[in-house]
Amino acid sequence: MAKLVLTNANVTLAGTDISSYVRQVQITSSVNEVETTAFGNTSRTRVAGLIDNKVQVDVHQDYSAVEGLVYPLIGGTAVTMVVKPNGSAVSTANPSYTFSVLVTEWSPVNGAVGDLATSSQTWPISGTITKATS
Repeated sequence: MAKLVLTNANVTLAGTDISSYVRQVQITSSVNEVETTAFGNTSRTRVAGLIDNKVQVDVHQDYSAVEGLVYPLIGGTAVTMVVKPNGSAVSTANPSYTFSVLVTEWSPVNGAVGDLATSSQTWPISGTITKATS
């Protein structure tokens, strides 16, 4: 079984490659559980409800490249984001995940004296995530 160390992940936001500024990216999917227990049941029963997706992105701050891209997107319409674990061609070993992200928060200044300026945010994904393997 192959192992992968993330050293060349590719992250594109609104058509702009921001990979060289990204220090961490995480896509998370969770499903609401909907209880269906009725009279006569002796244990709780459940079905899957709606899927809730989100993406967390931590970036090294650059006010012209990163801030210039993200700041105008705050509170606007959802924009396309594409994440690939490896910057190479899409394949079963390197799928791409494409989705619409709603930029709901931004931290333009974060750090203490002597720290690297970074920004960390979690944005909701609007709709489904499309996974491509070719």
